[in-house]
Amino acid sequence: MLRVFRLAYVHFGCSDVSAMVHYYTEVMGLTLTEEAEGRAYLSTSFDHHNVVLSPSSAPGLKGFGLQLVPEISVRDALTALRNMGITGEMKADSLPAIPEIVRFTDLDGFEVDLFSQMEATAPGFRQQGIVPNKVGHLSLRVQDAKRSVEYYKQFGFVNTDWIESFFGFMTCNRDHHVLNFCTSDRKGMHHLAFELRDYSHLVRSMDSLSKHQIPVIWGPSRHGAGHNIATYHRDPEGNMIELFTDADVFIPELNMFEPRPWHETIPQRPRVWGTDECITRWGTGFEEALV
Repeated sequence: MLRVFRLAYVHFGCSDVSAMVHYYTEVMGLTLTEEAEGRAYLSTSFDHHNVVLSPSSAPGLKGFGLQLVPEISVRDALTALRNMGITGEMKADSLPAIPEIVRFTDLDGFEVDLFSQMEATAPGFRQQGIVPNKVGHLSLRVQDAKRSVEYYKQFGFVNTDWIESFFGFMTCNRDHHVLNFCTSDRKGMHHLAFELRDYSHLVRSMDSLSKHQIPVIWGPSRHGAGHNIATYHRDPEGNMIELFTDADVFIPELNMFEPRPWHETIPQRPRVWGTDECITRWGTGFEEALV
């Protein structure tokens, strides 16, 4: 079985790359590490890139990169994909700072890159902007969430929670979720989430959004699945961006989450949530629905 251990980067097609670069540098506080062939590469801290922006007549999420565990090489991954009946293509030097990738297209048409190494060429965390810890998780609209959950188990992902039967959460490390899948009648990204340090960082981030005249469309509130305190806004291309903190930590060996005072049960284990109880544990209401 293939095993990955983190979501390393996401790739957006953009109608206006320069506007998105301004947002990710001046608002989000990422570092622009390279511009080449119309593309922009941005880093949260030390990776060469965690966000890739490219010109496109069809804006939106194009794909994402997953890093393989050290004992699995890119060539091993290509062989494993073939054994799984998945067509993958080996590419050398197709992305800066990554020597080799294997790219395949998943069940819903998203381009997925598997890679082993990325150069750490960024200078670290910036001093201006929101400056998140990392890309936290990616949420995708798919044809069938149950089908996607089973598909990504082939890559070492574990199903943690569900919202009823239409929204599945998956992790490949100790984060509550790294990918999640929402059954939808249209393909696309539901949201991209950036992890913040604590609640005070979240509040400062909302003040920063206000200064840039970017409205918060939902939150802050604590979710059920994951128990993260979250807010949502939209980037210049209309993609929904989550800023969150205080998410659950998964202990796969025990099939439970590290105990927290606000958990509904001790121990808190993966479960199926009702929509209303999962979206907000604080009972707060918002004009725009998330699901």
